[in-house]
Amino acid sequence: MICPKCKSADLSVVDSRDVDDKSVRRRRECIGCGMRFTTYERIEPAKLMVLKRSGEIEPFDRDKVLKGIKIASNHRIKDEEIEEIVDEIEQKFIESGENIIPTRKVGNLVISKLKKKDEISYIRFASVYKDFQDIDSFEEELGKLKK
Repeated sequence: MICPKCKSADLSVVDSRDVDDKSVRRRRECIGCGMRFTTYERIEPAKLMVLKRSGEIEPFDRDKVLKGIKIASNHRIKDEEIEEIVDEIEQKFIESGENIIPTRKVGNLVISKLKKKDEISYIRFASVYKDFQDIDSFEEELGKLKK
């Protein structure tokens, strides 16, 4: 960190406050020129990667997961609850320490969360994720859900 005015690296922290769970606001003062300025420190999220069925590896995109759940829920689940589901999934993978997660694991976690939250959203998501080819596979899944 350097002073934006005189480029000195000799700084002191005058005040420090938590902004939210993920960031800290710091008031700094340059010892050289006396200028005061504010900085924000944020936790950098882990770089999660997903291993697709094709073998391709790409960065985890929480927006894709959000979009998939929103489409499956069709307004049956509130946006805030969907955000919580995706946060829980992302946090679980961060805590696991795995850097590369198979899409199968992501899909299975989404399915388990939706099954607890809303059965219709679950079956809609599962029908795409599990790639139901005919009515029999759909009925089989419904049978499992009824048990």
